[in-house]
Amino acid sequence: MTQDTTDALRQRLEALTPEQRAALTERLRARTGRPPRRPLTFSLFYFANNAAEPGGARDDQAYRFLLETARQADRLGFGAVWTPERHFHEFGGIYPNPSVLGAALAAVTERVHIRAGSLVLPLHHPVRVVEDWSVIDNLSGGRVGLSFATGWHGTDFLIAPEKYQDRRAYTWETIPVVQKLWRGEEVAFPGPDGVDIRPVLHPRPVTAELPVWVTASGNPDTYVQAGRLGANVLTALIGQEPEHLAANIARYRAERAAHGHDPDAGTVSVMLHAYLEEDAAAARERCRGPLREYLRGYLEQQRDMIGGPGADTGGADIETQLDFAYERYAHHTALIGNPRTVRPLLDRLAEAGVDEAACLVDFGIPLEAAQRSIDLLAGVLADYRAPGAAAPAVPAAATPATGSATAALVGTAPLGTAPLGTAPLGIDQERMHRLERAVPAGPANYVTTGLRVRGPLRPELLDEALRTVVARHEVLRTVFDGAGGSPLQRIGRPGEYPVALERYDLTDLPPGERVRAARELRTELARRPFPADLPPLRVALLALGAEEFQLAVVKHHMITDWVSFNVFLKELFAVYGALLKGRTPDLPPPVPYRAFAERERGRLREGLLDDQLAYWERELKGAPDPVTFPLKGARPEVPSFEGHRAWLLLPDSTTARLNALSRAERVTPFMTAYTALAASLARTTGEDDLVLGSPTANRDWAPEQLLGLLLRPMLLRTRLRPEQTFRSALADVRRTMSGALSHAEVPYQAMVDRLAPERDLSWLPLFKLRYLFLYWDDPFELSGLRLNPIDTDPRTSLYDGTVSLWDSRLGAFGRFEYASDLFDHSVIVRSIETFATMLDAAVTDPDLRIGDLPDSSSRRYHVDEDELEAHLGSEQDPA
Repeated sequence: MTQDTTDALRQRLEALTPEQRAALTERLRARTGRPPRRPLTFSLFYFANNAAEPGGARDDQAYRFLLETARQADRLGFGAVWTPERHFHEFGGIYPNPSVLGAALAAVTERVHIRAGSLVLPLHHPVRVVEDWSVIDNLSGGRVGLSFATGWHGTDFLIAPEKYQDRRAYTWETIPVVQKLWRGEEVAFPGPDGVDIRPVLHPRPVTAELPVWVTASGNPDTYVQAGRLGANVLTALIGQEPEHLAANIARYRAERAAHGHDPDAGTVSVMLHAYLEEDAAAARERCRGPLREYLRGYLEQQRDMIGGPGADTGGADIETQLDFAYERYAHHTALIGNPRTVRPLLDRLAEAGVDEAACLVDFGIPLEAAQRSIDLLAGVLADYRAPGAAAPAVPAAATPATGSATAALVGTAPLGTAPLGTAPLGIDQERMHRLERAVPAGPANYVTTGLRVRGPLRPELLDEALRTVVARHEVLRTVFDGAGGSPLQRIGRPGEYPVALERYDLTDLPPGERVRAARELRTELARRPFPADLPPLRVALLALGAEEFQLAVVKHHMITDWVSFNVFLKELFAVYGALLKGRTPDLPPPVPYRAFAERERGRLREGLLDDQLAYWERELKGAPDPVTFPLKGARPEVPSFEGHRAWLLLPDSTTARLNALSRAERVTPFMTAYTALAASLARTTGEDDLVLGSPTANRDWAPEQLLGLLLRPMLLRTRLRPEQTFRSALADVRRTMSGALSHAEVPYQAMVDRLAPERDLSWLPLFKLRYLFLYWDDPFELSGLRLNPIDTDPRTSLYDGTVSLWDSRLGAFGRFEYASDLFDHSVIVRSIETFATMLDAAVTDPDLRIGDLPDSSSRRYHVDEDELEAHLGSEQDPA
């Protein structure tokens, strides 16, 4: 092929729309086929919480559940059933020894394997282990397997307290002893009077080689040990994120290879709570109560078993934690839904190197419902093991033994081999690009974050660290090209774009003027337009003294969100610290944002978010126009996006009552403050049916080191009644938030296309006001420097208004950012006073009716920036 032909083909490909590219990709895949996906087997796993029902469940019913579902698994072709070992606690307490129930299961099944998941090896003499399980092996005709655990809780070791301290070393040393005894090899044990005994064990097992697993949580060392032993791995997604699991599997398989074991032969089994119905939403709702109580039992077990600081999980805080834990767990790390909605997680695990889904089924679902679910799971099992099974939603990755584990997770080749050039925009990027082309927002679409830096900073090393971080992350060296009608990312190679630390010296100014000058300079940096042909990234260092600096980071929202800034900051100072010591920084492999964006498009294209879109269609049916503050005049045809800010400061007493009421009512301070905000907006506007937006991080499916735009606006529709109490309104808001969080993955553009296809481009559809509740970070230490956040005012507003609240060690405070061509400052100040007065009254007496909450008081809550800064002390004039 000539160069001219190559260039022409490249130009034709770059001219394709994202939809045309997707169609072409599917045709090529159909023609050439994908690399084979690692097949998945399915098993059933048991670990009941006997305290899930008031007074505890009847133990005989739990054993009936075990035997009936094990028979069902045997008929349906599941690979195994797993029973655990007891803890001296209602959580898991009905399984005192896996060998006892293993013998019962051997008598009622014919094909399914019978495994201990797990047997805490330090609590058992290896001779007894082999004798017990050899009997089960004979009863079952050779169907046993054991997963050995080191043990967790000191209470369990009342059987062998002397083994607790060295339990890990004992386990690694004793697993080979058990294997030798199983094979019939001679092993010497100390007997009475110092005489060695070499026992001959009976009965001899049917299985020549004992199938061994090692039980692992998130500790990489356990995976390494399993690889060295040539054992299999039993693990779970409680305690580790999927990307951590992928990295641990890579370590495990590499260690197998290094010690002479076939790296692909080891089995990785992952425990997943599982419940399916035809209706995914109904399945999640049915599981809410049982799984929530199951998680409560798990947390209480930790408290009772280990005690110590942070172990108190009682009270209202745990209720709020359980609500959020259930939503996240049910949607992202459990097989809860219908046979179609659980496929992305299964595909993702298969691509990461998992071999077996161990489906935990006895977490409180009634037997009959669980049996219907197991029937549906069998259908999923058949699909995953059948020849020609459907390909996963993301491209296959390099095998974990040789490729990047993180790359395997997101479905892309290792970064070193990833082709650079152009890529379609992500869904959220495309939404922002559309808006930018229709109504250019300029600096209103920039995100500016800042730090006060105190200590002996070396700017030249910080400059080098910045270049290193930019070279790691594609999104930081990406420009956006809308020529030809199809917006694209153009990704530069490391070093292609000049990114340097801008440096400003303010030390010539009098000390009392430096902080104010730095504020103005940060504002100028936040408003300065980015050149179209360079990545939209600007980092500046402002020197205010010998060891007093401010760092300003400005990025276009197309390449960042607030979590990305934290990742960026952590890496920047990690690299700086390594350079300071003359070392190479130890950082995880970077993840290309375009790989994540393509997977998100695939999920939407394949209908995996249809049930969430249907929820929002129902939730917003009949909703009024989005609420806003009273306008000072007609809305301009084209917004200027100029903005101002007004601040509020809550007294310590209000902050304390806010947190106390939130704990008592089992809600978060976010929800309590939002309820008061909704009540104040209803009072100000006369509208009781309100729709506001609140951003969510959308990172449950993303590796933690991913940089880019992942935020999703979550809509909150709140219908208040003047006659209801604030306490009852809180309960309503809790239900609203729960539903919204359960359906927060839908891209904003997909919601707009479904719910507001014809819209006025002079304002954002679906909502006009935005609400956030965040935590203001305390000062912290990194690489010998003391850092704390500082605020920068870009004097812009992308929305009609954004109400942001922060909880800090110095009390709660807030900011009303508003569009200055829509509102008078006096209106915003009155809104602040109304909101803060109603919040204070509500948290003081939550049984007041919404209509009776006072909206004015003698106390002043509005403060200017200098008053707030004097309170926070995050900016101080250098001495």
